[in-house]
Amino acid sequence: MEELEIVKVLNRYNPWWDNKPIPESKTSPFKRGDFYTVNSTLNRREIASIVGPRRVGKTILIHQLIQELLDNKIDPRRVLYLSVGEIDLNRGGAELKHILEAYFKYIVKKPFDELEETHYLFLDEIQELKDWEKILKNWYDLGYKLKFVISGSSSIWISKGTEESLLGRIKTSIMMPLKFSEVLRYRQILPDSFSEERKKVHGTFIQAIETGNLTGFRKELERFASIVTPKRETIEIELNRYLIVGGYPEFLEEKNYTKIAESVRDKIKLIFFKDIVRYFKIRNPAVLEDLFKLLAKTSGSSINLVKTAQTLDIQRPTLKDYLKYLTKAYLIKSSEFYSQSRKTRIRKQNKIYVLDAGIRNGISDYLDDALLNDETEIGMIVQGVTFDHLSRLKFNLEPGPETDIFYWNNKKEIDFIMEVKRKAIPIEAKYRSKLPETTINEIDEFMKEKKSPMGFVITKDLFRTEGKIIKLPLWLFLLIV
Repeated sequence: MEELEIVKVLNRYNPWWDNKPIPESKTSPFKRGDFYTVNSTLNRREIASIVGPRRVGKTILIHQLIQELLDNKIDPRRVLYLSVGEIDLNRGGAELKHILEAYFKYIVKKPFDELEETHYLFLDEIQELKDWEKILKNWYDLGYKLKFVISGSSSIWISKGTEESLLGRIKTSIMMPLKFSEVLRYRQILPDSFSEERKKVHGTFIQAIETGNLTGFRKELERFASIVTPKRETIEIELNRYLIVGGYPEFLEEKNYTKIAESVRDKIKLIFFKDIVRYFKIRNPAVLEDLFKLLAKTSGSSINLVKTAQTLDIQRPTLKDYLKYLTKAYLIKSSEFYSQSRKTRIRKQNKIYVLDAGIRNGISDYLDDALLNDETEIGMIVQGVTFDHLSRLKFNLEPGPETDIFYWNNKKEIDFIMEVKRKAIPIEAKYRSKLPETTINEIDEFMKEKKSPMGFVITKDLFRTEGKIIKLPLWLFLLIV
């Protein structure tokens, strides 16, 4: 492909070079927490990687980062955006090396080794580029004043390069569907001071875990509740919708549940065939679809590998591989039995959760308001949403590569165990107004056995403390995350 043809395509993707605005379809005034996380890395040399499921908002995030650079008076020609799967460039056989050479020759008008200021290169859907990790490593190691920001739709594609060629050169941020508090921020329901108030709750929570004294945490929790309670009715209306449609940004303004369900099914097919079947060369994708439907309908249940493999008429190693693929595509996550012994955890069955309520409901062919009156279904959905938000809370409190949330089952079962500061916090999700007395007894027994500083019961509307067990309504718990 001729250099001037490449430049012509690049001009289409980078209107700011001609002082034109970013198209409205590519950006949004609403900024997620991920924006601030990635934006804080732009002054570092390491490659910034944004990964997550398809259509979760990565392209919009990238254009928000570009707009931020432009607002900070960065020369527009120092900012390049490229969708790596751009069909005109692919048809013309243009490689990344050719594209960058054309960009610096005709737009920047300087060779790489003469750059005095950082140039920002945003490469969207990097997994479409063959040997992308080796190419980026070569560019990075040359030491030019280049800041690469890349995105990818699945850890299936990204993790290999991260773990091998780019080890120590890349910082990855995982972008998931909107958590509930982000939906409320989008709707402008929460006050401007919300995030700072939440940080205070987190701080006193950590103190309570370390000291075993819950007084400060309880007071902060009550104060936080007093700030958001005036909006409770509106928040609960939004919660009902969130439990049905989940947190994918494209559904924020869509009212038609039938259209949302159709979009969910289309999304899953796209993920399956572009991120799983194509990469792993799966011969019978229908089995993968059957497995995911089964997991959606039983989300939060233990999975018996032998029986499930028999049901799907596949070998157990194949089933394990399929579960791994679905995990890497950010569709499911496992919860292991809580034990300090790795051998004990492996011997026990894992629980499997589908990570977004809308995905779970759409694949289960049950995405409508009737869900809210189905005690069994809504219980499963609440468990999945609670598990997802606990994983995020764990990461916020103790950032790290693993954000495992466990379960407990020793004659009596507890839904979730979150380990913070090496101390086990039991959490039971009971989305009802009246709780069985056994719920408190089970948590109490676990706390005594494991010396837990506190425990939680997630309820429908109860908010009170009994000893060291705190009952929290679901809507309030989700705002803490």
